[in-house]
Amino acid sequence: MKTENVTIIGLDRISGSIGLGIQNSELELTIIGSDQDRDVSAQAKEMGAVTKMTNNPVSAAAEADILILNVPSAEHERMFEAIAPVIRDHTLIIDLSRLKGPGQEFASEYLVQGHYVGVIPVLAAKKLTDGRFGIEAAQADLFKQSVFCIMPSPKADPQAVETSINLGRILGASPFFIDSMEYDGLVQGLETAPGLLAAAMFRAVKNSSGWRDMLKFAGLQFSLSTGSLETPDLVDLAFHDKSATLHWMDEVINELREVRRWIADGDKERATLLLDELAYEREKWLLERQRNDWNEIESTDFSGLSIRSQLFGFIPSKKDKKK
Repeated sequence: MKTENVTIIGLDRISGSIGLGIQNSELELTIIGSDQDRDVSAQAKEMGAVTKMTNNPVSAAAEADILILNVPSAEHERMFEAIAPVIRDHTLIIDLSRLKGPGQEFASEYLVQGHYVGVIPVLAAKKLTDGRFGIEAAQADLFKQSVFCIMPSPKADPQAVETSINLGRILGASPFFIDSMEYDGLVQGLETAPGLLAAAMFRAVKNSSGWRDMLKFAGLQFSLSTGSLETPDLVDLAFHDKSATLHWMDEVINELREVRRWIADGDKERATLLLDELAYEREKWLLERQRNDWNEIESTDFSGLSIRSQLFGFIPSKKDKKK
């Protein structure tokens, strides 16, 4: 069966960039978008992330050969329950939710047909400095030299898994397989802790005397350090695994106490050495991210193929259409 329609439910930087990336490729697909916010819908249509918009996510899902599901945690289960009756047998559901364990559970409980694959894009180093999450930050090349972490349902057909891999490669990403529960455990330290630390930082300033005057002069450092406060689903992430959240909060608090001790003791030399070492380690991490050498699967060369990937049949390219 030919893949003709890609539906995106929930539009932001990540899902909008998927739409733009497909539109900028040789693939000729209809991109159907659905979002509760009419302003977001209008912007996505204007920037070319979608071909057409609809206010009804269920009808949009019914048309999908590939369904990109990108909804908040609070709506996750309700959305699965709503779209399950209209999902077709061949439909690939790519779930971009922040937590993968719940998505696997909802797919198992509600989906009678279709193939569930959880995906988390891990962006390339040069894309990490843009802390925006909205549709306005979507870019066609967002996934260039990035990684798609892939977590398929045990029931997913191998061809559906291959489809998600090939779609990522078309967008410029390499595949990396990880267990969904393992990923959910790691995300507590990588997203939850920074978000809560940003909340504490902003709250400390806001609760201080003269905070309005302070914020007048707040610059790049304050903006970057508190940007994680806008992490989508931060509360749900924090409460999903309270023990893991509390563990990471305790670890951060212990490190803050250590840094405080350096200052209190006047140990400027030790503080300088340790901060320089941490800055070096961070720079090394960014260089490793730039090399993108953590591929698990040999990358496919799509050049000269008109990108006719096997996505439940083949995706017709613009050249194919002319032929």
